[in-house]
Amino acid sequence: MKTGDLIFRLASDLTPVESNAVSKRLNRALIVGLTGSMALLVVLYGIRSDMPKLILTTMFWIRLAFPMVTIATALKLAACLGRPGALLRLAWFAVALPFVTMMLMAAFILIVTPPGYRLQLMLGTTWRVATANVVLLSLPSLAAVMHTMKGLAPTCLVLAGAGVGLLAGAQGLLVYSLYCSEMSVPFWGVWYVLAVVITAGIGAALAPIYLRW
Repeated sequence: MKTGDLIFRLASDLTPVESNAVSKRLNRALIVGLTGSMALLVVLYGIRSDMPKLILTTMFWIRLAFPMVTIATALKLAACLGRPGALLRLAWFAVALPFVTMMLMAAFILIVTPPGYRLQLMLGTTWRVATANVVLLSLPSLAAVMHTMKGLAPTCLVLAGAGVGLLAGAQGLLVYSLYCSEMSVPFWGVWYVLAVVITAGIGAALAPIYLRW
């Protein structure tokens, strides 16, 4: 077959690409992952009896703000990583911003807190299990988003896996925040951030194997 004939055959069967197709596919994967994470939360931990009162507190919504903002920025990053040639610098900066803000808030609170209470603020009562719980609840979203990323065109597999892990970790944290009783910002800045970073690391480790073209 001549080159011109090949080009003609390829060009004659073109269909328009759906607007924001990548973001829509990732959003569908997040819905699937969210459903799995919520089911896992109910099965393993149940539903808090004081949830109606908890929803009325300011700190509950402040705690939810971190994973929600991270999901929004990580979704944009994952969409960029799934397309060759997409600009990534601004997307990485946007993802880093909620983490830096959280760490600065935690550091400020620890500085103004008397030394004898600082460790208590960082450890809370659930530090032994919080990170593991978040990572566990992130796995359904990690599987769903990783499968979707495989259907896209990532060129840097490790970074694409890390972006997927950040997105899944933030969603797992969002689900866990509906159950966790910790209301200390330094606690969030240590164990919540660590959980999202670990999930990103899992995604980066799995990506070269699972996302290979």
